[in-house]
Amino acid sequence: MAGQWLLSQLKSKGGKDADYADVVYGTVVSTAPLQIQYSNSMILTSSFLTLGRAVSDYETTIKIDGSDKKVKIKNGLRSGDHVAMIRGDGGQTFYVFDKL
Repeated sequence: MAGQWLLSQLKSKGGKDADYADVVYGTVVSTAPLQIQYSNSMILTSSFLTLGRAVSDYETTIKIDGSDKKVKIKNGLRSGDHVAMIRGDGGQTFYVFDKL
């Protein structure tokens, strides 16, 4: 019952499959400037990309031997990395959420 309701809601929106968000995969071509190859003919630049924490360098504080220590986590992307992305509604934005 709920599945049919969801299906009817999706159909009522109309449009093509490409108009909806979905998970896609790419390969990092360059890091400076950031470019990710999404298909054989499309290379995404940083203006289309939002990076998640799992694919970025960041600092965090952890407790070691009873005291807080600031550490740097190096998860940044490198050329050749394969990544998973969520393509936003309409295909104009991509959220890079993990390395494969």
